[in-house]
Order: sequence, then structure tokens, then C-alpha cells
Amino acid sequence: MAYKGPDISAWQGDIDIKALANQVDFFIFRAYAGRSKDSKVDRNVKLAIESGKPYGLYIYSYALNTAQAKEEAQRVIALANSYLVKPAFLCIDMEDADGYKRKYGMPSNQTLKDICTVEGEAFENAGYYAMVYASSSWFKNQLAGLTRFDKWVAHWPVSNGKQKGNATSPEGENANSCGIWQFTSEGYLNGYNGRLDMNYAYKDFVLNKNGNTNAEPMPTPAPVQTNDNSTYTVKNGDCLSTIGSKLGINWKDIANINGISSPYIIYVGQILKVPGKEVNSDPAPSNNNDSTTYTVKSGDTLSGIAAKYGTTYQKIAADNGIANPNIIHPGQVLKINVTSNENNTQNNTRTYTVKSGDTLSGIAAKYGTTYQEIARKNGIANPNIIHPGQVLKI
Repeated sequence: MAYKGPDISAWQGDIDIKALANQVDFFIFRAYAGRSKDSKVDRNVKLAIESGKPYGLYIYSYALNTAQAKEEAQRVIALANSYLVKPAFLCIDMEDADGYKRKYGMPSNQTLKDICTVEGEAFENAGYYAMVYASSSWFKNQLAGLTRFDKWVAHWPVSNGKQKGNATSPEGENANSCGIWQFTSEGYLNGYNGRLDMNYAYKDFVLNKNGNTNAEPMPTPAPVQTNDNSTYTVKNGDCLSTIGSKLGINWKDIANINGISSPYIIYVGQILKVPGKEVNSDPAPSNNNDSTTYTVKSGDTLSGIAAKYGTTYQKIAADNGIANPNIIHPGQVLKINVTSNENNTQNNTRTYTVKSGDTLSGIAAKYGTTYQEIARKNGIANPNIIHPGQVLKI
């Protein structure tokens, strides 16, 4: 199955994202061009989230060496992390459409590949699906042999000297060789009068990076009981509308009680609170001899959780079979092996739930401490990035 979506930047101005949303499966937005943030990216992401559509971000790379590539990657990651609903993937756009690389010294083919690798690995280490965008010509020449990441290939078939545009079949020449195929620069969608770059995606990461592909409502099945009459564990193929149908509950109520902004972004194994049931909104960890469990919240990191319990993120990862400690998901239940003394320390520790508009320095002032100390206790690498709903150890 192929999914369809446009890639959009400030060149399209105040394009009507919500009008386009009914015609596409996903969006791709430019985040940066080198050091310059796209002037419309925040607006575009906000509208995509409000429309319930998944999205990806890309940076048009001006990096001439790997040091500059690292800086570019961190800018994109910081922006991606700032959004309430995170992008499904991040991508480096490797080309030289404006001649910048030729003007300032075209890097060698190996350096170009190294730049892509540095940015792609940084995206992955931050917990995102990483891609490389280039033309089919660049992939065959300048980037030949770069197979580390999924490809977003630009190639525009023509007929009688003109691009096929929207008439291009998704079973085209690139369907089996890439994750996303940009098949035209002359696409059209209702709600926008200009031309659009249009893409076919062939893998489920475009919907979300964990492969929840069932975004459309399904026929209502017979009601089922939740495991403990208060929660529901997300299964493969679930979406909020199907869960709501199973439980006889409006999916919007499920979203509200769980702080979910988009019904498309849920994860297999995520434990959802069920409206109308008596559920402790912030339960204390359950103890079992020297073990306890912790339910991941939005904004959590493995290192931050480890700091709360006086253990290490490596141990939590090992105890839970987590291959990449940078990737955890809200609703995921983690087993924490701690001593009784550590449990008592955790129970006596003050916590604060971040609200919209909060800053780490402002929270620190309320509690008579420093933002550096709160950042240290919670494993926060960048004290400028906290999220509403995040629970901080004070």
C-alpha cells in the first residue's frame, strides 16, 4: 500500500493545511535551510497536529563538513522535541539546487556521505526514524553506496515531455527501492492554487515510527472488557476510534483523559486510562519485593526515570529488553529493580507536573532550588526543553 503526502515549506506561504489534510495521509515540512528556520514550520506543524495528520521534518543541508552536520542535526532535533506531537521521521535533504556547495567548495563524495551519516545517526540517537533525501542521480553518483538509512528519492517521470504529475502510478520505478518517492513537482490538491511536490510512501513509519497503520475507523465490533475495568492496553492495529468503538466510549474522551493530541499517535503496549472508570491519575509505583513499575509519561527519558529511582538507564534498559535507550513511549510500563531504601526515597520525593508556560528556572524559584539541580535530578540535557505533563523530581 502507498500513502500520499506533499512536502511543504515557506515557499507555499500560508497554505491551507486543514483543507489539504482531507486529501492526504501525511505531510512533510521543511524545518531548516542550514541555520535558517523555516518561517512557516511552527504554523504548519500546529495545523497538521490539529488535523490529526502525522508529519515528518527535513533540513536542507548547507553543511560542508561533519562538524557543521552535527550542528544542523541538533537544530532539527531541538525543534522536533519542542512539539507536543513529535514528527514521525527526520530527514537530511542532500542536494545543491542553489549552487552553494559548488560556490564554497563542493565536498568529496565521501564527505557528502559522511555528512548524511552524521545527521542520520544523530536523528536516530534522539529516537527518530532517519532518512536521506536526494535525487535518483545523486543516489547513483555522489551518494553511491550510502545504504545506512532509508531513502527519500526525487524522480519525476514524464510523458510527451511533461511531468505525469498526479497521474503518476505509485507502482512506479522507485516503488521497491525507497521509503518515500517524490514523484512530481507539479502536483495539485484542492485548497491550493499552486504546484506542489507530491510523494508516495511505502512504509508505515510515515504514520508513526512504531508502525500503527490503522488510522481509519473500522466497523464497530462487539464491546469487550478492559483488563482491570480501568485501563486498556493498545494492540497492533488499534487506533483511538476502534478502541472507543470496542468500549462504547467516544474516542475524544479517551484522548482527553490520556492527554493525547492526535488519535493517530498511539503505540502498541501503551496503557490507556478509560473514561468513566475510577483511575488514579498519578498512581504511586507498585512494589513487588525489590521491584516496582513505572509508566512512561510524555517528556520522560530513560536517564530521567533512572535518576528518580537511584539507578542507571543502562540497568532499566537491560531489565526491560530495550535495545535503544533513546526510544521509549508514553504509556509504556517499565520494570524498575530497586532496593527498599530506594523505594522509600522515591515515595518521599516531591514532584512537580509541568504546566503550559512553565520554565525550569521558574519552577526552581517556586521550590527554592536551582534549575541546574532540577535538570540534574531528572536527567535533562537541555534545560530549555520541558513539556506540559512532564513530571519532575524536585
